Amino acid sequence: MGSQIEPDRYADTGFSVEDTAPEINEMIFQRTMALTSSERFLMGMSMLTTAREMIWASLPKDLSESQCRRHFYKRLYGEELPDAVADWAPLQG
Repeated sequence: MGSQIEPDRYADTGFSVEDTAPEINEMIFQRTMALTSSERFLMGMSMLTTAREMIWASLPKDLSESQCRRHFYKRLYGEELPDAVADWAPLQG
């Protein structure tokens, strides 16, 4: 069963792509909302996994583990990694 959320409810959230025709944005929104909440969640998790893999792959290979963490965090979240967290757990890529 699809969602009953209206597409204009998300007009200012970045859902629409500005270089895409409004009717295409509408079609994408409707198809996305027709998915179950579980399917939308899995889609989002898949996109996050892909983004993470792309970030890890783009980091210079000569960085230390701590430097990798800092660069990864900055690229993903747009802010500096707190010092207390940088060396907290083993690196997972």
